Amino acid sequence: MFYVNQSRRLSPFPVKTKEPHIPTIHGADRKFRQYQTQGGTMRGNISRRSLIKGGAIAAAGAAIAGIAGCAPTTKESASQTNSSELPPDLRNADFEYSVVELDPISEFDTEETYDIVVVGAGCAGVPAVLTAVEEGASVACLQKEATVSANGNGCSFVVKAASNAAGIMRWRSDWAKLNDWRINPALFQYYIDFAEEAVPWVIERGIEEGITPIEFLTDSSVRYDDGGIVAVCDATQESNQDLMVALAKRAEAQGATFYYETPCVQLVQSDDGTVTGAIGKTSDGKYIKLNANKGVILAAGDYMNNDSMVDRNMHDAKMYPKVLVNHTGDGHILGILAGGRMAPLGHARQIHTNYIGPFMFFPFLALSAEGKRFCNETVGMSSLNIPMSYTTRPEDAGKHFRLFDSKKENYYPNGLGVSPATLVGEGSAWMDPSILVSGNTLEELCENAGIPVSDGMESIKRYNEMCAQGRDDDFGVPGDYLVAMDTPPYYCIKGDVGMSGINAGVMVDDRYRVIDENDNPIPGLYAAGIQAGNPCGGINWNMPGGFSNSHIFTAGRYTVIHALTGDTAPSNPSGFDKVKKYFAGPDGSYMWDDPSCASAIVTW
Repeated sequence: MFYVNQSRRLSPFPVKTKEPHIPTIHGADRKFRQYQTQGGTMRGNISRRSLIKGGAIAAAGAAIAGIAGCAPTTKESASQTNSSELPPDLRNADFEYSVVELDPISEFDTEETYDIVVVGAGCAGVPAVLTAVEEGASVACLQKEATVSANGNGCSFVVKAASNAAGIMRWRSDWAKLNDWRINPALFQYYIDFAEEAVPWVIERGIEEGITPIEFLTDSSVRYDDGGIVAVCDATQESNQDLMVALAKRAEAQGATFYYETPCVQLVQSDDGTVTGAIGKTSDGKYIKLNANKGVILAAGDYMNNDSMVDRNMHDAKMYPKVLVNHTGDGHILGILAGGRMAPLGHARQIHTNYIGPFMFFPFLALSAEGKRFCNETVGMSSLNIPMSYTTRPEDAGKHFRLFDSKKENYYPNGLGVSPATLVGEGSAWMDPSILVSGNTLEELCENAGIPVSDGMESIKRYNEMCAQGRDDDFGVPGDYLVAMDTPPYYCIKGDVGMSGINAGVMVDDRYRVIDENDNPIPGLYAAGIQAGNPCGGINWNMPGGFSNSHIFTAGRYTVIHALTGDTAPSNPSGFDKVKKYFAGPDGSYMWDDPSCASAIVTW
């Protein structure tokens, strides 16, 4: 179902609060802001693309046990493989899009030694770097971009002390069921166990740097009918890009070293396979070798801009616009060359629309670019690409239309407490003329929106017939969700569907150590972020709100703690108690204590 006991209540014209400890109430906007956030590699416009292409394939030298090119003064070698002997999870074409190099690298302009080396400065890499310096370790980060590159804005965590075991396990099982039981239980549990400290730590550090979340919510909590309780906190940043830039500057001030415009092109391994460092390539073509005494953390993003990897692993996704740029699977390739292996299919894609805030919660009439109705409109935003894949031409690139009218009563069933018509008009925070248009007649609406008038009018007429009879002969929408287009003025959202992330990477164990084909951890090598493991495992990403950023933050922080200590105990821990004042309502309560709390999970 598209709506599951949702308890949010929206003001028609939400205003951002200036008091961070008072929760705002426009929680439905979280996913839209995640889609539109412009970070270092976030597309500012769905039609604008660029790709920085680096690296080339060349024949490597002789390989010994799959590893070639020993440096002359050490017992270490770059983790490369002859191009004719690539691991099964790689293809030669992958390197046409990646900066990773296969040729042995043995001469370096600079060689330095740190406790921790991080590859990538995003939502996993920056927390990893900051954690390292806070733990008293020396740390360097290789970053392909000229700056920090972070995306998204939402995060969440479970408050275990306010939950009970039955509630947490049922909640985890509900999400597993939604993903055909394909979630990785160990990685989901990692989120439950450690995000409760890591996310408040990120929030705390951000506030200390002047970056305060614009929204604090507890209404994703669930009180099950059998007495199970899961207490969930959600926080929304204006932009993770701004947050991570601030945290990176904080880390630099405490002694961290960032090498910008210096991608990691190879890892370094000792004869026994231990990863002992990383090799970066500067913008002027010089190589620097960074030795890592404790560990290397791969946090280099996904592979959506590596056409070879996308074509092999999710061919159908090629028809949708890629929301990010320059995400070319470099960390995946580095990890696999070092002995790791790729997560099995499916690779969960994150699908987002450009729908304005709460509009994504209504099952509006859906028309294709050709003006044809194409799906059961109760399909959630995160799965809309699936019905579109059967009806949408590749050249339409996810273009579609969502239509509604001005009813103030008898509108679509929803848990938001408002009709969609109250969310538009002069002064509305949701009215964007580039996305939402109106018309006083249905014909005028089609003309203004760019819907082929003849086909669009025929589709609306047929839909209204289904509404009149109270059942849907064409797509099976329940009668309660059929709402005729009969009250002017009429509105149309000019929709896009884009892929904002591929949540699948090199396989990891329950401490995010990269593992080989026998499930043994590769010493010295961790992966964090979107390129680590398969927490979802499904075709599409259907996980708790904020889970993606939270498991990224958490793995970035805790991989470093484990590499340094072999344990999972930070020296200066944060936690819910440090931030609970921000999540409390005006009366000091939380939604999990409220009788009106949801009794089932909420899906997007």
